[in-house]
Amino acid sequence: MGIQQNKQVKRQALLDAAYELFLERGTAKTSIGDIASRANVAKGTFYLYFSDKDAITRTLLGRVSYQILEEACAAAGKLGSASFADKVLAVADYVVEYLRRETLVLRLLQRNLEWPSAEGLSSGDEPTPLIQRILEFGRGCPEMEDRTPQDIYRRTAALVSMCVSMCYSCIIEEKPDTIDNMKPVLYDIIRKSL
Repeated sequence: MGIQQNKQVKRQALLDAAYELFLERGTAKTSIGDIASRANVAKGTFYLYFSDKDAITRTLLGRVSYQILEEACAAAGKLGSASFADKVLAVADYVVEYLRRETLVLRLLQRNLEWPSAEGLSSGDEPTPLIQRILEFGRGCPEMEDRTPQDIYRRTAALVSMCVSMCYSCIIEEKPDTIDNMKPVLYDIIRKSL
C-alpha cells in the first residue's frame, strides 16, 4: 500500500470511528482518545488529519448532510415535470422521513444540515452537483423563471433546514407536537413560500 493510500485509510478509519462513537455516545461524551482507539491508531495520528474534535465533527456533518440531501434530490428528481414547490416538498419529505427513521443521525445533526456554499453561484463558478440538481428543479418551472439561481438555492436550503430543525424539536425533544401533526404545517409554509 502506498503512502497516500495508507493516509486515506487512516483518515477514513478515524472518520468511521468518530461516526460510530458519536452515534453511540454523542459528541460530548466522545474524546479524541476514544476515536483514535476505535480507529486503531495512535492519538497523535488523529492530529495529522484533524486539528480537533470540532474539525472531525464538521467533516462528518458535511458528509452525512450531503448524503441525505443527494438521496432526497434523487427521489424528488423522479417527479419529472412537477412544479418546483412539489419538488422542494419531496426533498423536505424525504429528509423528514429519513430523520424520523434515523434518530441517532438526527441527534448527531441536531438542528443543522450542512449545505454547500452558495458563493460560487454569483461568481459564475460551476456549482457543486448537489446545487446543480436543486437548480434543475427550478428550470422550466414558470413560477421560478424570475428567480436567480442564488434565490432558488437559498430558498430551498432555508425551507428544508426549517424542516430539520422541526424534526429535532418534535422527534428528540417531543415538542411542540408530533412530527405527524407538524408536517402539514411545515409543508403549507413551504408551499406558500414558493
